[in-house]
Amino acid sequence: MLSFLLNSQSPTELQRLWQSTPFIYREAPDQSLTRWEVFLAAEQLSQTALSIHSNMKYSALLLFEQRDYFLVGLLATAMQKGQVILPPNLAEATLEKLKNDMPELSVLGDDLPKGLHSQPQITSKLIDEIFHAVKKNPLPFDQQRMTVTFEAIKKSEIWLYTSGSTGKPKKIIKTWQHMIYSASLAIDRFQLMLPCYIVATVPNQHMFGLETTLFWPFFSKASLWYERPIFAEDVISALSNNSIEPAFLVSTPLHLTKLLAFKLKWPAHLNRLLSATAPLSKTLAEQLESEFKASLFEVYGSTETASIASRQTTVTEVWQTYTSVTFERLTNERYAVKTSCLEDSQVLSDQIELLDEHHFKLGKRDSDLIKVAGKRASLTELNTHLLSISGITEGVFIQDPSTERLRLFVTTSLTPSDILRELRKLLDPAFLPRPITYVKALPRSEVGKILYNKLLCKRPS
Repeated sequence: MLSFLLNSQSPTELQRLWQSTPFIYREAPDQSLTRWEVFLAAEQLSQTALSIHSNMKYSALLLFEQRDYFLVGLLATAMQKGQVILPPNLAEATLEKLKNDMPELSVLGDDLPKGLHSQPQITSKLIDEIFHAVKKNPLPFDQQRMTVTFEAIKKSEIWLYTSGSTGKPKKIIKTWQHMIYSASLAIDRFQLMLPCYIVATVPNQHMFGLETTLFWPFFSKASLWYERPIFAEDVISALSNNSIEPAFLVSTPLHLTKLLAFKLKWPAHLNRLLSATAPLSKTLAEQLESEFKASLFEVYGSTETASIASRQTTVTEVWQTYTSVTFERLTNERYAVKTSCLEDSQVLSDQIELLDEHHFKLGKRDSDLIKVAGKRASLTELNTHLLSISGITEGVFIQDPSTERLRLFVTTSLTPSDILRELRKLLDPAFLPRPITYVKALPRSEVGKILYNKLLCKRPS
């Protein structure tokens, strides 16, 4: 399972990478962690606080935002054959439902909502104590111990959830074997066996964050910043914490656009931007590369498949699949994707135009194509027209599931008659919205996806 890691370097190089090379950078240099220290901390947590579960199958709700605590909790739970639950969001109602579905749920996190107070809890304070003990009494790197452990946990489960932006979040079960194999493909694509430094603004609990901030760096030569910076100054500070290696900033289109607006001076060693969750336009990609002085790459995938392709958007609109990713044609534009670690083919939500075995163009999502009064349109194109109107801050069309009518949710100072007057210049009358609802801001998930189901609950203005 770890052949890509073991075969790429000598035993001496592997020992240096795991035992001596900083992996997770923290504020104080002496508090930075190596991969081996993370491994040993996970072992200790598994053998102590989690050992009460050794004779039963149990579930651990992993809420830590800090990367080091999260990775130790993730690995320790797998070592005890537990299943890790990564919630779709941190809303109290969501967490309460997970607890009700799994009454024996343990929680790894701080500052729990009231509904979780009765659950067994592991806090960051305990993990910090374990880090201190591991640093105080270091053990030599043991390659066999490491490989035996990862072989033993390969079937351990990680439960993720789709965003639920258009309805109820769907549970997706992944194993460590799948995540490590998927990471090996991305490590090859982005050359992460060369030293680099990752700073990410995305949450651990989302597939894109789980891949880029945990599995990719842990099994490569990439190092990692321990926090999830949000504000521009914090992102710059995190990037500046390791100026020795070329830096990758992992983020989303929404967050990158917000950072772009600050017109700040970004560190010279910032080498790449990695973006996912929604496609970028070439114009925005060019603006981002110009402002950050870094190459921008988009990653394509889903919670079901993990990442499977990438592109440099300023160079091409064509996506290139990772090695060993294949497609099965279902209809002219519908495909299922298959990799060596997927037990079954996964049908893509997007329509694609397959150019050859490893290259494709992205089409529309099934949910993007609508029909009103016998006429067809793309919601993406309707939204593009909407946002081209001067005075519209943000907005989105949604087709009401109970009718064919389109509803419009918008942030603007324009009146409804102003909006309709401008839309009549751009759209077929069948696609004019009824009604128009004003919102202070569109509700979004942690990775910037619009939560359509929350909008549909709002009363028209």
